Amino acid sequence: MSLPILEQLQSELRRLYIAGSDLAADDYRLERLEPELRERGERAPVFKRLAEGVAALAGPARPEERAAALQDVSLLLNSVLSTQGNTEVGNVGETPVSARAESRLPGLATDRSSRELAELRQALYASGSGRYETVRSAYKNGLFRDLRSLPLALRALGDPYSEISDLAAERILPDYGPGISALLLDGLDIQGGREEERKLQVVQRVGIGPEDRISLEKIIRAAEKGSDKIRVAAIVCLGADPSQEEKLLEWSRDKKKPVRKSAYAALTVLDSEASRERLYEAISGPDAPLAAEALAGLLSPGMAETLAWLFEERLRNGTENGSLSAEDLQPLLIALEKVRHPALERLYTDLALNPAAYPSIQALNERERGSFLRNAAYYLRQLGTFEALELVERLAFTHPLLLQQAIPMARGLLTPSEVYERYMGTNGDSSRLSSALQSVVILVLRNELYPGTVTPRRLPQAEIEVGWDPRWLDWAIDQDHAQLVIGLARPGNDRLVPYLEQAVRRIGRAGSRDEIRYFLDMLEAGLFDEDTRYELFMRLVEARNWNGDPAMVYRELDLLKRVPAERMDETIRRLEALIEGISISYKKKTLQEVVDALRARRSADEGDRTNE
Repeated sequence: MSLPILEQLQSELRRLYIAGSDLAADDYRLERLEPELRERGERAPVFKRLAEGVAALAGPARPEERAAALQDVSLLLNSVLSTQGNTEVGNVGETPVSARAESRLPGLATDRSSRELAELRQALYASGSGRYETVRSAYKNGLFRDLRSLPLALRALGDPYSEISDLAAERILPDYGPGISALLLDGLDIQGGREEERKLQVVQRVGIGPEDRISLEKIIRAAEKGSDKIRVAAIVCLGADPSQEEKLLEWSRDKKKPVRKSAYAALTVLDSEASRERLYEAISGPDAPLAAEALAGLLSPGMAETLAWLFEERLRNGTENGSLSAEDLQPLLIALEKVRHPALERLYTDLALNPAAYPSIQALNERERGSFLRNAAYYLRQLGTFEALELVERLAFTHPLLLQQAIPMARGLLTPSEVYERYMGTNGDSSRLSSALQSVVILVLRNELYPGTVTPRRLPQAEIEVGWDPRWLDWAIDQDHAQLVIGLARPGNDRLVPYLEQAVRRIGRAGSRDEIRYFLDMLEAGLFDEDTRYELFMRLVEARNWNGDPAMVYRELDLLKRVPAERMDETIRRLEALIEGISISYKKKTLQEVVDALRARRSADEGDRTNE
């Protein structure tokens, strides 16, 4: 067979892979090759097919059609050259793209620059820092929608850096849709490792078409003959095929727990009468924890209703073996956690209205009962209705901590004034609440006023004034709860400044780093005139236990250096008096540096005035 023309075609295709298939339109180099290929096609049909591919590539076509034509010609050419001992067009180490799989990926073009592709390829073939950011940026910018990056997407699935391989499995490859499944299964090694598992996880996520029997047979083979982990990943993929029901039922009784769990998940997707019966059997018996994990988030409405009925039966009557335990409820709670179903709404509504009808709940200890009721309250809270709020409140009167669900829910449904009066009464008489409920109200307010888990911060002042009734501030002062007072502080309350003047000494001496930060947030929120703000701040500094071990809040030191010009002399005097009583040298030095900075600032200001 004549190789020069094939090698010339290979060179042209490699050029187009780099430059982009759009440049193939009316390309004179391709047009020059086509007649010669057709002439050879009279003696060898493969040359005729190559000539037709070149004509499609160089002729009029949409970008995605031209990109597909480039892939088709390359694949055919590679096949021919491989019989002659030559290499293929693509990059060494990249997975070849089969025509069957590529044809199922519509919308891919080759319109991105070679520089962009080179950066992505470098990130996936190199090692070192910054690779994940490059791949993630390429994904966000749509670079993987270029047909030439498809082999790179497949390579990313096996990247040793888990964040890259996870991104490929969870986002990049699933975005190609069901058409990617055939390509992933083409090279599946059923005895392989983590990369092969990820391939099957992508297939399970995007599915395969019912007409793609070739891919289905590959999955069945992996489920039957693969390594243990490959079997588990493959079995889950079979839930969408009703013809696999018998196999899935058989695997659900396998001796190996991971195989059974995978079969349960597939049976949940299958959702046939036989699969529902098997799942009900599993979650009612010793395999309940395993079945619950597999069912979570996958329940069909019919199966959800069945499990809701079983749930209610256990809450009313216990189990067949006697009284109810937390272990009996936990699998059902896990399986139903993400379910929204009328049967569950009816159950939780009746539980709130008629608790005596569920004696099994009373057999639980306090911690277990509280955990279950929190699940019920959380479900009702998601309904977001006034009726559901009343049900959550009914549950809260038997388990006060549930006010943590009720009060935030009320704030989303009622006006600030209505929320206050609902829990405090029109006169703020909190004696109507038990001491336990008052403690929970304090806990809820603290969480609402200082959101965040790592570094909680005081709410913006505008949110406090719009979202909270002013009477909460008076209530917090009556409770002598300084943290709530700081969180609820607002202009117009005559009791606020006198309270803070007393409380600041306690905060300064014994307050945590967080409490001091909240206090400073309040001072900088624009609530007070300059004199009041300055005095409260200086009292905080003076109250600190400098000879003990107070948390050094460097924000204080910065604020001290930035006091108003007219306050510098007073600040220097008060700090010098404070320094005299400090015995710890590094703290003494820290405050002396502030004094020195203020003196330097004062001198600079005096020099500016002299120059004027």
